[in-house]
Amino acid sequence: MDSMKKLIISLLSVAFVTTTVLAQETGIKGGLNLSSLSTEGNNDKNLKAGFHAGVFTKIPLSESFSLQPELMYSGKGIKLNYDESAFADGETKFNLNYIDLPVKLVYNLSEDFEFQFGPYVGYLVNANVDTNAEILDFWEIDSSDELDRAHFRSLDVGLVAGLGFDLNPLIVGFNYNLGLNRVAKSDDVAYDILGDARNSVIQVYVGMKF
Repeated sequence: MDSMKKLIISLLSVAFVTTTVLAQETGIKGGLNLSSLSTEGNNDKNLKAGFHAGVFTKIPLSESFSLQPELMYSGKGIKLNYDESAFADGETKFNLNYIDLPVKLVYNLSEDFEFQFGPYVGYLVNANVDTNAEILDFWEIDSSDELDRAHFRSLDVGLVAGLGFDLNPLIVGFNYNLGLNRVAKSDDVAYDILGDARNSVIQVYVGMKF
């Protein structure tokens, strides 16, 4: 598995450098992240709002296909609600912030409508937890604490797929990112809490080509 991850990372790095040099289009993009972790009992209430932003390049391979690498800052994680608890009311946000390198194969469904699919690799920049809650209608908790990166895997490898609209020079679209490896390290306190949880992120974006 580790050798496969190294191969994916190497291929993504080569593809990014190559297409950056040969790219006929470059641009910036950013937008909303709705992230979660694939934990047991997870539901739509656990989606955490965040953002992503970065740059992309694009090189045509044929009339219908292009290769599009991106370099993005992406906020991931999960939100835990206490609204149904008899003792507490509020939420805790578990934040995992990454630098992501996706490389997408783009297929033009029409002149201004495209399907995107490919692998990505992410590097964990930092992790923190924010809590805003009230216990027994008396004790208020409003805290933000940095978490030790050593408890989490530094690399996140996964797949991304989505649809995009090219309104030259504007672009809009959405992606779904699915992590393939767990967030927490084995035999660690983070694994005791998160288990085999993996990143799951819905992205809605807008950008501009140059």
